[in-house]
Amino acid sequence: METCIKVASFNIKRDSRFQGAHSWRNRRELVADIIRKSGLAIIGVQELLPTMREDLGELLRGYSIFGDGRKRDRDNEQSAILLRDNDTKLLGGQTFWLSKHPERSGSRAYFAMFPRICTMCEVYVLEYGRSIRVFNTHFDHICGPARTLGVRIILEYMHRMNERAPMPSILMGDLNASPDSKPIRILRENLHTYPDIHLNCAYDLEQNRVSVNTYHGFSGRITPHPPIDYIFVSDEFVVRDTYLDTTHTGGLYPSDHFPLVAVLELKKQNAVLADNRD
Repeated sequence: METCIKVASFNIKRDSRFQGAHSWRNRRELVADIIRKSGLAIIGVQELLPTMREDLGELLRGYSIFGDGRKRDRDNEQSAILLRDNDTKLLGGQTFWLSKHPERSGSRAYFAMFPRICTMCEVYVLEYGRSIRVFNTHFDHICGPARTLGVRIILEYMHRMNERAPMPSILMGDLNASPDSKPIRILRENLHTYPDIHLNCAYDLEQNRVSVNTYHGFSGRITPHPPIDYIFVSDEFVVRDTYLDTTHTGGLYPSDHFPLVAVLELKKQNAVLADNRD
């Protein structure tokens, strides 16, 4: 019998006074409903503001939320990771900045409009009987070199952590980049020098490949435009399914991005190598 969990990358669109009918107040219950009813064990969300986090904490009883804000005081927008308590146990984690000073709160890459972060947590997954590492991020929407720097910093952190304790790893997020761009090619084609890291794009490993837009601007339209949201997994995983969740209520969508969902099986030889953390 397959041992699978569902994970998702979900840009939930930060709240703004200018959104009108698409304001967070009108969307928050739909966002929580999708997370709750879809059977997701791990969700990487982007554009999560502190007030939005409070709302999800109230609406999603039975979930834990991990991550810090991107500014110097670790407030403001977060790329947090949500964990369903019945499926997972949070072992620890950290937030680091996608700049030349990743440990400096609020730092940003040269030419990046805002500070950008990556949230990492180590999670014991009950279905797998072992721990995995999850990375969630949101790349700069303007500066290509900032996105490339972000990829290199995340890979460096993955490598350092693997040296300490190798684990199956998932990288997800809104990468604001098309599949043929430099940062995505680095990840997709493993164009780096770390022998312990080999990532596979969930789009490539599932027969029904997602080759359409993940951003839709609240229109709900599916177009042949390339995706900008991604899930990458290490070789220990088998991707059993990948799809966009297009759920809406009366034309109201939970976000201007579709949630990207992957069903992940841990290969048997890795599932039995359960570590001693429980």
